[in-house]
Amino acid sequence: MTPPIPPSGEDDVTEVVRGVWASALDHPVSMNDDFFELGGDSLTALAVASAVAQATGRVVPDGWLYRYPRLADAARALLRAPAAGTGAPVALERHGRHPVSFQQEGLLSVIGHIGGGHQYQVAYAVALESSVDSGRLRAAWERMPQRHPALVTRLVRTANGPAQDVCAVPLPLELVALSGEVSEATDRWASDAIPLDGPLLRFGLVQAAGERQLVLAAHQLVMDPWSWALLLADLAALYENPDAGGAPELAYGDYARWQRTHLTGQEFGRHLDFWRGRAEGFPAAGVRLPGAPCPAGPAGPAARLPVQVPGGLVSGLEERARSMGASLFEVLLGLFHLAVGQWASTDDVLIASATASRTVPGVEDVVGFFVNGRFTRACVAAGTVADVVDQVRDSWRAVDDHRELHLEKTLFDLGRPDMANVKFSLNTVPGLARLPALGGRQLRAVPVAGAASARRHVSVGLTRTAGGALAGAVTYRTDVVDRDAVAALIGTFGQTLHMFAADPGQPVALRHP
Repeated sequence: MTPPIPPSGEDDVTEVVRGVWASALDHPVSMNDDFFELGGDSLTALAVASAVAQATGRVVPDGWLYRYPRLADAARALLRAPAAGTGAPVALERHGRHPVSFQQEGLLSVIGHIGGGHQYQVAYAVALESSVDSGRLRAAWERMPQRHPALVTRLVRTANGPAQDVCAVPLPLELVALSGEVSEATDRWASDAIPLDGPLLRFGLVQAAGERQLVLAAHQLVMDPWSWALLLADLAALYENPDAGGAPELAYGDYARWQRTHLTGQEFGRHLDFWRGRAEGFPAAGVRLPGAPCPAGPAGPAARLPVQVPGGLVSGLEERARSMGASLFEVLLGLFHLAVGQWASTDDVLIASATASRTVPGVEDVVGFFVNGRFTRACVAAGTVADVVDQVRDSWRAVDDHRELHLEKTLFDLGRPDMANVKFSLNTVPGLARLPALGGRQLRAVPVAGAASARRHVSVGLTRTAGGALAGAVTYRTDVVDRDAVAALIGTFGQTLHMFAADPGQPVALRHP
């Protein structure tokens, strides 16, 4: 990969930033436009920062778009930033032994904590048209491990702890013919356990009842939603042109080595001290949920209830968010803090959230387990609804500078592995908003059944639909909280959304038992 040529002046840098913003937001951008007012969110901000770093060869400042959301200010701040150098990962040997990343270390700690009570697997699927040729698809897939070594990673134990072993071995496209409906067949194939002592990923073409679905089932140690989007785009490109280039220069092992050399000593301690201060005084068992046993085990059986936020309400929330200088995600997160406080009758609320950790130059096209988490904590006892949203927005942005430490690793390092028992996420992976075409037709995502167990006591996941609404589910531990209680939380969250959209200045009314 040819190193980027640094732009020579403010006008050049501004045009680079303008172009990246316009592409990410699908909207023309002027000098006085605000990134978040144009619909940007935290995940898009990370994608933009990574793309700008790659295009300009500069180190993007921490919290760049939060501190400088206006285009003109963002460009000037970037001009003051140094050129990328030792602070970025370096491409080394792709195969052989590599250290595990902080994300992988945190997940392995959770697995050891839980034991056999939960499977940390992910599964994704797309429907295939009859025009897609299986032979061409297999040939395209066979090139993927060379382009993305994380696909053939195995976990090994060494004298210094776990390590990644990237093996130069084939990863076949499995042709799977099963009985029943194709969606049921996909669920059965994807649910087979993936052990830690073997290949961590399977890729299959599932055929049933005359239909076909392309399915990836992987251990979370090597895959995240962003990576799935990258794989589909790469697979489509190789299907159309077997000689297509564009393989990423870096591999996941390079990122893991960067973490282990960059985030050490005083730098690591600085981040950990920040999180220690944020967690001080909060119950180690997390938010006490209505009717929950104390203590609860580290994992248990799971069930789900659907959540829907109509498009008209989403538009009202976005309008309020723009007036407050907040993103839609920050508003939703703040209102969820308030809803949990009212539901659980507590004024001290701590919520975990997922975020993409592709914040260093060069990793935006790398497949692997980058997804990270962080927690925000808010007092929801007084003031107005807008005050709570302001508080959570500021808390979310303050922790952005400390995002590189993985949430699970941090919780274990603090001796509080079960503290973040409630989670909220807005899933906005840019590459999954519009899937590529394969065989002349755009791929269509199909749902895969979720895991039968869960670690978090309550976890909300929402996704923006094509019509502008939000849809998703609350996954909850049935050994911790019952269905009626979760339905009450959904109702309280909905009331809070409507209240904010109607009048953010309404006072907080915390319910006590």
